[in-house]
Amino acid sequence: MKLLNSGIWVTGLLLGLATAFDCSAKELTDYNFEAIKGVHKVEVTKNTPPSTTISDWYLGVCQNVADVKECPANSDICGITQIKVDDKSIVSEIFGVNSNFEKEFKIDDSTIKFHYSNVNWGDNLVDVQVFFICSEDEKDANYNKLQLLQWNGESVILKMSTNGACAKSKDNKDNKKNADKKKPNEDTGESWGWFTWIFIFMVLFLSIYIIGGAWFQYNKGNSIDFKSALHEVLENFIDLLKGLPSFLKEIIEKFTGSSHRGEYSAV
Repeated sequence: MKLLNSGIWVTGLLLGLATAFDCSAKELTDYNFEAIKGVHKVEVTKNTPPSTTISDWYLGVCQNVADVKECPANSDICGITQIKVDDKSIVSEIFGVNSNFEKEFKIDDSTIKFHYSNVNWGDNLVDVQVFFICSEDEKDANYNKLQLLQWNGESVILKMSTNGACAKSKDNKDNKKNADKKKPNEDTGESWGWFTWIFIFMVLFLSIYIIGGAWFQYNKGNSIDFKSALHEVLENFIDLLKGLPSFLKEIIEKFTGSSHRGEYSAV
C-alpha cells in the first residue's frame, strides 16, 4: 500500500457530470438497492512494524457518506488511512469521490459495476471500481458487507455481495399484465347478449300481436276497440313478465347443465 509522508493529508475532491449514487437512477430500476440503503464500512488492519496501518473505507448507497469527520462532503466513496504507533495515531491518507463525479454502469446477469475513471488524487489518477454481486445467501459471512479488494494509490476495488443486486422478480409484473388483458373481456358486456335478444323478441311479439289483432278485427268487419285491445295486450304483457323468471331460470339451468331432477333424490 502506498503511503504519503506523515502529516500530509491529500483529498481527491471531484466534480463531474453525473448525479449521485441514486437508487432511482434508470439503470437501477430493476434492482432493489433501497434494501441496502445507507453507509457501509469496511476496516482493513495491517501490521506494519513498528506501526499498525488501519484503512477505513466507506460507501454510500442511495445517500452520501455523512457523519464521518475526515471524509470530504458529498462523497460517494471515502477512504481514510491511519498509522498507529503505540497509543498515537495520525491520518496519512484521505481519498474521496464526490457524488457528482461522472460514473459508468455495467450490468450483467449477476453483477452491477460502478466505474469512476481518472479520479484526481494528488499526483495520481485513480481508477475506482465498485462491484455489487447478486447473492441471496444470508449464511455467507460477507453477505451485505462491504469488502476492500484493492487499494494501491492507483486503483480502488470495492465489492459487496447482496440481494439488492439481484433483478426483481417479473412474476408480479406478468400477473398484472395478464389481469389487465382479462379486464376488457370482463367489461365488454357480452353477458348481456341473452337479455338483449329476449327484449327484442318481446317487442316483436307485442308488435305482431297488436297488428295481428287489429287485422283480425278488421277482417271480421267489426270496429276496432283499441281500449279493449290495449287492455288485453297489457294483461298478456304482465303474464309474460310473471313467467319471465321461470323462463330465464330454465335457460340458465340448460347452459349450466343442471336440471330440476337433480334437486330430488331417487326413491
